[in-house]
Amino acid sequence: MTTLKVNISSELEKKFREIAMKKYGYARGALSTAAQKALANWTLKNEKIENAKEVVKKHIKNPVDELEGMLAHVKGKTSEQLQNEALDIWAEEALHYKKHRK
Repeated sequence: MTTLKVNISSELEKKFREIAMKKYGYARGALSTAAQKALANWTLKNEKIENAKEVVKKHIKNPVDELEGMLAHVKGKTSEQLQNEALDIWAEEALHYKKHRK
């Protein structure tokens, strides 16, 4: 095991202690367990994000060109028209989900 010293705000420390104690009890090691799990989750999440960025970089040469291609159907439409289209799509998907759920 390694010791890691970090500076955090008093407010965050108080909230962290409260939640850690509720979840892991008031026994010795509860804060360490909570901190280790929090750091592991943060690390895993950010590692996935970085890996995804690398994949995107390899497959997309110019992100602006990609976005323009995906949004080509938007040209000339008002925000109200786009909202209505989104609502129609959402309603169709909701009906499809409801139909296949039965």
